[in-house]
Amino acid sequence: MKSKQKRLKLLATAATAAVLGSMSFPMAAGASSSITLQLANDKPTWTQAYNAIGPVIAKADGGVGWQADAFPNTTAFQGVMRAAATTSKSPPLYTWWSGQQLVPLVKAGALANLTPYVKTWESKYGLNPDVEKAYEVNGQYYGAPQYTSNWVMFYNKKDFAKYNIGVPTTWAQLMSDAATFKKNGITPFTYYVDDWAGFIWFEQILVEQDPSAYQALVAGKISYTSAPVVAAMNEWKTLADDGYFSTPLDIDNPTPPIDFVNGSNAMLLIGSWDEATLIKAGMVPGKDLGSFVVPPINPAVGWQMIFETGPIVVSAHSSQEQAALTALNTFMEPSVQAKWDQLQAFTSAESVVKSTDPTAIAVANEIKAEHVTLSNRYWEATPPQIAVAVSSDLSKFILNPNLSLMPFLQTLQKVAVSYWSTVKS
Repeated sequence: MKSKQKRLKLLATAATAAVLGSMSFPMAAGASSSITLQLANDKPTWTQAYNAIGPVIAKADGGVGWQADAFPNTTAFQGVMRAAATTSKSPPLYTWWSGQQLVPLVKAGALANLTPYVKTWESKYGLNPDVEKAYEVNGQYYGAPQYTSNWVMFYNKKDFAKYNIGVPTTWAQLMSDAATFKKNGITPFTYYVDDWAGFIWFEQILVEQDPSAYQALVAGKISYTSAPVVAAMNEWKTLADDGYFSTPLDIDNPTPPIDFVNGSNAMLLIGSWDEATLIKAGMVPGKDLGSFVVPPINPAVGWQMIFETGPIVVSAHSSQEQAALTALNTFMEPSVQAKWDQLQAFTSAESVVKSTDPTAIAVANEIKAEHVTLSNRYWEATPPQIAVAVSSDLSKFILNPNLSLMPFLQTLQKVAVSYWSTVKS
């Protein structure tokens, strides 16, 4: 793990140097009346979709479209963008994260203010204000949602049918199903690891046990050594000790989780944005791919779900800012949103755009029926100075769940204290 982290740091450093040196994210010209802007991102598996929707945007707005400029991993991308964001080297458009991840860029004056556009999208297209609120800083808005995503449990319907297993409605039932799969040689859960992916099961278990503790933790109001966090870590360790997780996969590897696709693994906890990857790997929603809301560990707190939404932002320092605003405004038009959702199996944040995806519809119905409470994803809910370091450390737990728990949690708390002590009186 240490060697991998070292390689990622070196990659990020080298990429940053490239941006500050010769890299300028140039605007590519096609025909004399068209402009193709670079859309920087850390999502290489989305390149085909980005490049497919770019010409659709250009056709709709008279010639301003985009093409993907994908970085191989999140660490490199963040290093590059944080170095370039307030310079003329910044790309005109790039993807980012919501909540606390957005705040440093706004404070640095790196982003164009999209508030007038947002209000138009709300009034004309029914843009969900709760989604857009994730991009609000000091009453102003700085992003357009490229996706809204619920963190669901995807499941291989063929595995479930083979063993006559239905969608679980309690945590005990989910664990019983996991035991059945393991007994029959099928790994219950596909496991992901990488610098950012360490928080996936941590946040899910904590919010299912004690959502108020989750909210307090990300806000710095309780410690990583507190009783609710210890309880969540112990539950996580129990699942690992029971052999319910696959060998960890690198989440930044563009190769889809083949063992889940072919049924060697039964379930996959991930954002609904990953459905497009599963479809490209050959799974058919409603036929051999399903999804459900993870049932609560503690029924007393009700049904909980992790939610995320990721923006596309416009650089305030790019000479192509106005063209970028044009492209982004067109991207939010319902006809374009519908095509984007079809490409990526997404659900638009605009109410006038209706989903046709069976897994998304099933989850939406479940959310309504169970009165599911949504909580912002850990990566966006807590400041990036904490999220990045703690997520990386949590990956160490994935690789070694037998490490000494309290010293490990004390290490996480040191990261939190280091940040919160600088912003609290």
